[in-house]
Amino acid sequence: MNVKTCLSLCVLACVAGLAAPDEVQAQDTCLQMHLPVDRVIAPPETYVEFCLQYDGACELTGPEVLEWTSDTHAKIAQINAKVNAEITVVPDWQFHGLEDVWDYPFNCQGDCEDIALEKRRQLTEAGLPSAAFTLALALKNAPPVPHALLLVETTHGTWVLDNLQEDLLCWTTAPYTITYRERTDGQWERYAVPR
Repeated sequence: MNVKTCLSLCVLACVAGLAAPDEVQAQDTCLQMHLPVDRVIAPPETYVEFCLQYDGACELTGPEVLEWTSDTHAKIAQINAKVNAEITVVPDWQFHGLEDVWDYPFNCQGDCEDIALEKRRQLTEAGLPSAAFTLALALKNAPPVPHALLLVETTHGTWVLDNLQEDLLCWTTAPYTITYRERTDGQWERYAVPR
């Protein structure tokens, strides 16, 4: 079963329980993410392999900052919750037999970076600019375990779309230390993480 078929079936099963609120208010302003950059680096090799496999999937175009409205918030929150409900988390070593593979979810299964990539795909298919959605690598705060996230840059700050959280989170309140972030020019920033 391919991703589109899987997602179509999963959407039918989960959308019934995902009614969007009648009135969605834009949340309080979050801060823009500004962390001290240790250095600018090339993207992870596994991400480069993904980009070569899926033409255009890594081209970040359009505005880099979204206007934060009730409609924009509702659309992002709905897609975040829908993808979280559709995809069962399965580690790469179990699914692919390899330690780290970046790909779109397959047969409703994937790990954190696969889910982040799927969210960006669905958000851009819904008409939002890909440049506002960047990937980030982080450490869960307790215990420190590597994790991938999707960040959205808005006029009301930087928000986290996470497969382990139902709601959108302001990056300052998310239970992560963000260590790397994708830039729209194709490079990644490595942050100076306090030790």
